[in-house]
Amino acid sequence: MPTKTTTKRRSPRRVAGGDPKRRKKGPSLACSSWRDMDRTLCAIAEQEAWAARLIAEAEDRIRAIREDAAARAASGVANVKRLRGEVEAFSEAHAEEFGAARSRALPHGRVGWRKVTKIRLVRKAAHVVAALESRGLADAVIVKKQPNKDVLATFVDQTLRDVGARRATKDQFFIDLQAETPPCP
Repeated sequence: MPTKTTTKRRSPRRVAGGDPKRRKKGPSLACSSWRDMDRTLCAIAEQEAWAARLIAEAEDRIRAIREDAAARAASGVANVKRLRGEVEAFSEAHAEEFGAARSRALPHGRVGWRKVTKIRLVRKAAHVVAALESRGLADAVIVKKQPNKDVLATFVDQTLRDVGARRATKDQFFIDLQAETPPCP
């Protein structure tokens, strides 16, 4: 009969800096010298170039597939357009047979006319907006108001605090890879 093995649960050590269960091990560092740093930058450049080539190849294949599908479907699309025109022409020629219903159900579909209303501006949009606002119809005007952060960046800190904003400055790490580099060592 197999015996059941139990493991004793250890209590976590208390360490300054937080809960030991939430501690994460840092990544193993590939860079221990400037030479290693340069090799790592070279590896990053090679991986980014490889990924860019893969994406470009995939986009080329996708474009080719779309072009092929569009070419193969072109005759069908043109035929559908022609057939729709014929259905509409027949329906207009026999409009009196529709009666008050304005539509007719058939075994494979329904044909008819619907009321479609579009609002077209006969004057420039700015004039229509001004007329709406002057008549107290501002709810018919779409206005999206939001702070312009580029302009806010020109204000002094006190003005930013007064309006409920603040300037946050921090150092952000960057990597600029050389466009043309020698092969990695």
